[in-house]
Amino acid sequence: MGQNLHTYMKSLADQCYFNGAVLVAKKGEILLSEGYGSASFQYKVPTASKTKYRIGSLSKAFTAAAILKLVENGQLTVTDTIDQFFPDMEFGNQITVHQLLSHTSGIPDFTSSPDYWTKSMRLPSTLEQVLDSIKGVPHEFGPGEKMEYCNTGYLVLTALIERISGKSYSDFLAETIFQPIGMMDTGVDDGRTIIPHLATGHTLNQTIIHTEFIDMSFPLGAYGLYSTVEDLFKWGQALRNGNFLNKELVDQMFTPNLDGYGYGWFILEEPEKVACHSGDINGFVSDFYLYVEKDVTIIVLSNLNMTPVEKISQDLSKMVFGKEVEPIEILPKLKQEIDSKPLIGEYENKHTMLTIQQNNGNSLLLTVPKKYGVPYTYPINLVKVEHDRISFQAEFLYETLTFELGDDGISLHYIDSYGREQAFVKK
Repeated sequence: MGQNLHTYMKSLADQCYFNGAVLVAKKGEILLSEGYGSASFQYKVPTASKTKYRIGSLSKAFTAAAILKLVENGQLTVTDTIDQFFPDMEFGNQITVHQLLSHTSGIPDFTSSPDYWTKSMRLPSTLEQVLDSIKGVPHEFGPGEKMEYCNTGYLVLTALIERISGKSYSDFLAETIFQPIGMMDTGVDDGRTIIPHLATGHTLNQTIIHTEFIDMSFPLGAYGLYSTVEDLFKWGQALRNGNFLNKELVDQMFTPNLDGYGYGWFILEEPEKVACHSGDINGFVSDFYLYVEKDVTIIVLSNLNMTPVEKISQDLSKMVFGKEVEPIEILPKLKQEIDSKPLIGEYENKHTMLTIQQNNGNSLLLTVPKKYGVPYTYPINLVKVEHDRISFQAEFLYETLTFELGDDGISLHYIDSYGREQAFVKK
């Protein structure tokens, strides 16, 4: 099994379709723990299973667990309203700890503010300053009315941990979670402390480049931790085995509320019960699948932000459970010359639009909206010519584009890195 998992990952890594670290375990036995590609493309540092990555919103599970540890210690209940800790918080007498944990508080998300991506993301802030920034901002909905994913709620929980414990969030997690479990390669990344073996985040703009800067002074319990695949495996085992929280509280963490969100985890119950979460922070993406009853763990960490970590997690899960996974098919680049001018232009469907530009030789440039609607540009290479059908495969992402030249125009069949198929027509 381990060799099959490695073969699958290596087939992706060999084409630069995966860059990062992966761990797969079943019933406590590690089947695969391996690093692929580069921790830093600039310095050509190879990745190892002990390479550290920013884990983005996987941090929320630790924040939720820290809150439940305070509950276990009798210092808090999830039904407490937060006005006793934050007397100036709007609707604080109605918002409960449970609602913060389950994204049902209605508090506005600071990452949705108009200047977040262009300005405030890049500037240092204290926890108090971030929370002050939402004062006077209308709430999204009444407390408990619905679920809407909210980073601010987990910063309120971060502040709550600090106020009740009298310690910094970083120190409380280190003393309460990381050290007892043996997670010696996990901590809070403040963006200033030198963290040995921390990977560099990357993105795509025609080629692999450094990602946009984000100041790490404020993400904290919302998306501010770093870790390794092996430390995260220890974390999952500690939750499953009751080595950190009592069973009743772990069950509460893994109980789905509105829209299937537990406390710090999304909970899926079909076909197998799995606690899962993805993470996304400038230049890094991550995914964690914890099959609660089957004791299977899938962890994927990458320092290239366009990596389809959720698709990789799903494929690895299928392999562990004996299901078939379609192997990737890499076609050689063709050297034959074609007239690519008719292919250049804009293509659209009712959902989105993409653009094809000339690059060099038999390579074109694809520009297509990806996460958050941000357009990314990367090369596609000629791999097949069949009469009126011309096919290209992308670099850096396992994607295929097939152009069909007809009397009434050019259509495009696009399969993205998640295996999703879309049809476009040229404008």
